[in-house]
Amino acid sequence: MKAFRVLSVATALVTYALVVLGGVVRVSSSGLGCPDWPLCHGRLLPPLDLHAIIEYSHRTTASLASTLIVLTAVVAWLAWRKRRDIVIPAMVALGLLVVQVVLGAVTVRLELPPMIVLAHLATAMALLAAVCLTATAACLPQDVLNARIALKRGSRGATPRPMALARAAAAGTFLLILSGSLVVGSGASGSCGAWPLCGGGFSLAFDGYPAIQLLHRGLAAAVGVLIVVSLFALLNRYRVERAVRTTVALTLAALAFQVAVGAAVVTLHLPAALRGLHLALASAVWAGTVVLAVLADRLPVTGARADVTDHARQPPRPAREVVLDYVSLAKPRIIPLLLITALGGMMMAERGWPSTGLVVLTLLGGALAAAGAGAINCWIDRDLDGAMLRTRRRPLPDGRIAPRHALLFGIALGVAAFVLLAFWVNVLAATLAISGLLFYVFVYTLWLKRWTVQNIVIGGAAGAVPPVVGWAAVTHRIDLTAIYLFAVIFLWTPPHFWALALRLKGDYARAQVPMLPVVRGEAVARRQILLYTLALVAVTIAVVVTGALGLLYLAGAAVLGGVFIALAVVNLRNRRQRWSRLLFDYSIAYLGLLFAVMVADRMIGRL
Repeated sequence: MKAFRVLSVATALVTYALVVLGGVVRVSSSGLGCPDWPLCHGRLLPPLDLHAIIEYSHRTTASLASTLIVLTAVVAWLAWRKRRDIVIPAMVALGLLVVQVVLGAVTVRLELPPMIVLAHLATAMALLAAVCLTATAACLPQDVLNARIALKRGSRGATPRPMALARAAAAGTFLLILSGSLVVGSGASGSCGAWPLCGGGFSLAFDGYPAIQLLHRGLAAAVGVLIVVSLFALLNRYRVERAVRTTVALTLAALAFQVAVGAAVVTLHLPAALRGLHLALASAVWAGTVVLAVLADRLPVTGARADVTDHARQPPRPAREVVLDYVSLAKPRIIPLLLITALGGMMMAERGWPSTGLVVLTLLGGALAAAGAGAINCWIDRDLDGAMLRTRRRPLPDGRIAPRHALLFGIALGVAAFVLLAFWVNVLAATLAISGLLFYVFVYTLWLKRWTVQNIVIGGAAGAVPPVVGWAAVTHRIDLTAIYLFAVIFLWTPPHFWALALRLKGDYARAQVPMLPVVRGEAVARRQILLYTLALVAVTIAVVVTGALGLLYLAGAAVLGGVFIALAVVNLRNRRQRWSRLLFDYSIAYLGLLFAVMVADRMIGRL
């Protein structure tokens, strides 16, 4: 079974690559790069022409995918004939492969007729789903499958709501991809010069090509909501299952970036070739919803019934206490530092104070996004919070707020943040803010935090987004200075957070969170703190060479960085906890002061 799992997963990955390359062929207009089939310009190898090479790469990948699909079907039939959940999708994939090859040949021979191209895409997506079904079934342990079969035989109830939602989300994603293909095929891709509505703001345009584009965007909004609701329902029902948590995180991340790429292509006038990335992300969302639908059907329920029961026992409480509990879900202690960096990004971009109205709206949107991320984080991590002494009195593990209410609260804050920033600031700032929220919640909290010792290193990207949001709010674009601001916070996060983790090592060990001091030990964590501090200070000083910042900033960065390095060295040599606390407290002051020095230098430079 292990070898077959590797084969089925490899088949799924190569098939996904085939679908992505098919999208690149279409958006680059390379469909006739090789006008004959199966040869290319009558030759086995293509000429040195970009379109011919793109089309030939697609055909080569198709040959590899075809070989793997046939091999998977043969092995499934010979070795796993009694596993219908493996054999049926494997044989369906084989049948779809035949249809796909025929459609591909017809597409080239008839010179890309739109409806044949659409059928080709639909079959490709069905083929991707079939190989994903095979791989998922092969990766599920047999005892899990047996338990689920026994549960089904003993139950005559209706289909569980999360399972029905998962299937609906997969079906909606399939329809959405086809509607996107119709937009491209009809020539309506460039008919809307604004986002999310064609006319910009709240105005609509319902004539001709803009109507086609608006219908696709409306369907995308409806399906997006359905996907998010279904994934949260699955996460709530199967949250202890690592496979579900990981797939939900990756699917939501792909969905967020798909929306961001679609908006960027329209609003920033990026190259049309990025539509290939748009389709690649859509295919990833499609594969994720298919896999989750299978998992919902096969995995035993690990629901949150205890959450609801425990909350039901709570007597009514004063409104003031309830409000304070909801405020605590938003993690208000973290938000001010995020807003300081966002304001710093705005003032850096403006070289002074931007309009007060823009500042208020941007910071309010940023605060709502950060609060939404905190609330959803509390919902996901309520099992970990209950195991840690520092967090076990939070509203969710203590049963003072129902989990579903906390989740709805977080989602509402995130939606409000996006709407406010998109319509009253700009779409780029809104997209960046919501991407930071989704990355923090689903990539860091749901996946990295429980899986790898590098969780805070990679997850630090979420906290580095606010200054880029501030920069985009003023300039409507991202440039190297904004990326520098991102890099500063990205490198600052590990020493800042590991200093806290040294003090809370016992709590993280109790909750089985793989933080660096727990997994590698305190000595390694202290050395890593020093190394990241050195890298941070080097980057903050090196930026002066670019001319973006001047001598005032250089002096301030050198002094602040020197103190940071000195504390990191003392923390390495002296293992007493008070130095870790001092390092943690100073890291907060360091970031605020560094941004203040940046802003002061830019303002003086403007004068």
